Amino acid sequence: MAETSTPKMTYRYLGNTGLKVSVLGYGNWINSDNEKAYELTRDSIKKCFEAGINYYDTAEAYGMGSAETLMGRAFTELGYNRKDFVVSTKIFTVGKGPNDRFLSRKHIIEGTRNSLKRLQMDYVDIVFCHRPDYETPLEETCRAMSWLIDQNMCFYWGTSEWNAARIQQAIGICEKLNLHPPVVEQPQYNMLVRDNFERTLADSFSQHGYGTTIWSPLCSGLLTGKYNDGSIPEGSRFAETPYMMSKYNEYFGDDDKKKKTMEQFNAIQDLAKEHGLTMAQFALGWTIVNKDVSIALLGFTRLTQIDENLQALKVLDIWTKELEDKCEALLNNLPDAGMNCRNWQ
Repeated sequence: MAETSTPKMTYRYLGNTGLKVSVLGYGNWINSDNEKAYELTRDSIKKCFEAGINYYDTAEAYGMGSAETLMGRAFTELGYNRKDFVVSTKIFTVGKGPNDRFLSRKHIIEGTRNSLKRLQMDYVDIVFCHRPDYETPLEETCRAMSWLIDQNMCFYWGTSEWNAARIQQAIGICEKLNLHPPVVEQPQYNMLVRDNFERTLADSFSQHGYGTTIWSPLCSGLLTGKYNDGSIPEGSRFAETPYMMSKYNEYFGDDDKKKKTMEQFNAIQDLAKEHGLTMAQFALGWTIVNKDVSIALLGFTRLTQIDENLQALKVLDIWTKELEDKCEALLNNLPDAGMNCRNWQ
């Protein structure tokens, strides 16, 4: 029987900064804007805070601003000291107007001001560029993000789903113009989606000490164990959302895929059980074992999921090379490190 005591929270520096963040963080992208959603947001934040989670992520795009409103209302009601928690938001799109989206100086600054109003905060700790914008000059974006820091609207800025070349280009522009450079990326990373994080972004970690806040560490729920029999539970997000259904079909879309995925998922679940963990706890723990992961973000549809996910911290204590090798054998998706010219004969 697995112990149910809550492990002690682990904190890491956010990349090459002095900011310490909990290795597990809270994100509220899945919430709507009704009163029930507010109560879940407030109670989730309270429970996370009491468990030592100090990082809270949102975005202007989540519910077209409603997620920020819920989070701001919750923190105001809870009355926590602002120095005791870290908040990030993301700027890219919030409406249908021609300047309500993308990464122009106008939208970055006006969007951040509006985010702060919804959050009822004087500043956020981090503002992310939620996606790359290949139409706005990158220098304009870098100048605007640096200006936010100069105006004390945020302390750091980061990127989300940017490729390594774009990140390097932004850092180069900031160094040349004496601007504040980006320090953190928010990519997807989990047992099933590894290539970008482990291979493409590797230079950003090694050369710049880039931090990371991981979204979808459970691959949109596929790694929770709910889908191990190949069926979609009634009322699940996969049953109700076309995007989620397309994700499901990547792994269960035909009989061959379904058979292979079910065998793999059930083997992972069996390995987790050997260590007194659920598949979700083990998969989440696998993500945070990677030292290039600063934070893995979690969303909750019920409060009991918080305690369940906190058990993933146990993986940090039980991780060994032997366990890593067992995982790699089951996953069979280790990214190709690329050609090493020194090995040419």
